[in-house]
Amino acid sequence: MNPFKYGCVVCGENFCRRGEAERQLRRFAESGQNVVVQGPRRMGKSSLVKKAISDMHGMNLVYIDLYYIGSLSDLCKRVMAGIAGMNSKMSFIRKVMSLVSHLRPTLSFSTTDGSPIISVDARAADDPNSLQTVMELLEKIASGGKTCIVFDEFQDILRIPDADRVMAEMRGAIQFQPDIPYFFLGSVRHDMMAIFSSPKSPFFKSAAAFEVDTIPRKDFVAFIGRRFAKGKRKIADETASRLIDVADSVSGDVQELCAALWETTNDGATITEGDVPLALEHIFARERKGFEKSIARLTPTQIAVLKGLAATDEAKIYSSQFLDSIRIASTGTVKKAVKRLAADELVYEWNHTWRFVDPFFREWVNRKI
Repeated sequence: MNPFKYGCVVCGENFCRRGEAERQLRRFAESGQNVVVQGPRRMGKSSLVKKAISDMHGMNLVYIDLYYIGSLSDLCKRVMAGIAGMNSKMSFIRKVMSLVSHLRPTLSFSTTDGSPIISVDARAADDPNSLQTVMELLEKIASGGKTCIVFDEFQDILRIPDADRVMAEMRGAIQFQPDIPYFFLGSVRHDMMAIFSSPKSPFFKSAAAFEVDTIPRKDFVAFIGRRFAKGKRKIADETASRLIDVADSVSGDVQELCAALWETTNDGATITEGDVPLALEHIFARERKGFEKSIARLTPTQIAVLKGLAATDEAKIYSSQFLDSIRIASTGTVKKAVKRLAADELVYEWNHTWRFVDPFFREWVNRKI
C-alpha cells in the first residue's frame, strides 16, 4: 500500500510530528484557553490539533467540522455529529438524544464503520432557540471532565444568514464556560480576522492566536525518508528537501507529491529529482480538467498575471520589474487581475506574498501555459 496519505486527517505513523506546536496546543487546552488556529488549507491544522489533544491523558475531544455550512440547521447538525463522534456508546447516545428531544433527533449508523449518527429535524433546528439548546448541550457534555471543543473551518459560519446574531449567541454561551477550551480552526485569513480581530465582531479578541506554519524541514525530510523506506524505496535528504520546495512546503501537497512518486516508481528504487517530472505528470493527469477549466474562465491579461506569479517568488508584484516581465504597464491592471484570481481561489495573500492555492496548478501553469 502507498505509505503516503493526503486529503484527510492523518494520525499515527502517517502524521509527521510537530514537537513544539503540539506542546503549545496542549498547554492551551490544559489551561482552558480558547484559541484561534490559523494556517493555509492543507497545512495540517486539523491533524495537528487532533493529534495534540488525543495525546493528552484524560482529555476528550469534540470535533465539529463547519466546512461549507449554510444555515442554522446545518450548524446544529454538525454539532450533533461532533458529539456523536466523541463517544459511540449507546447509553451516551441515548442520553444526548434525550437532552435535545425537541429537535426531533433520529439515530442511524454509518455504512462504512457502523458508528452512530445523530440527525436533527431541519425545521426544528432552524428555530432560533435551537442554537441555545446545542450550546447548552456542549457545556453539559464537557462539564463531566476535561474536554476540548474544536470548530474546524470556523470562517464558514459567516455563510449563515444573520451570522452576527448566531456568533453573538455562541460567544455569549462560551464566555460563561471558562474551563472549557474552544479551538477555532480557519484557513481563510481575511474571514478569520473579520471574526476575531474586528471590534464589530462578537468574537473580538476572544481567543489566543496560534499560527500553523510549515513543518520544520529537518523533521519533514526525515519523515519522508521513513515513509519511502516503508514503501521499499530510498530517497536522499537533498531530494526530499526538493520535494518540499516543489509543493511549496504545504504538508498535504508534499504528501500528495510523495504518493505520486511512490506510484510512478518500483520497489527498491532510489528516488531522484529526475523522477519528479513523471510524478507531476501523474498529478496533472488527475487534475487537468479542473486546471483547464480554471484557465478558460480568465482573460488574456489575467492569464499573463497568473503566469507571472507562477514564474517568480517576487513579493512586489507591482514593481517595474514584475510589470516588465508580464508586459503590462499599469499597476491598476495588475491589481484588478490579482483580485479576480483571488476571487476564483487560484491565489491568496499570506504574510504579504501571493501564493497559489494549489502548488501543482502553479507547476502546471509553468509547464503547460
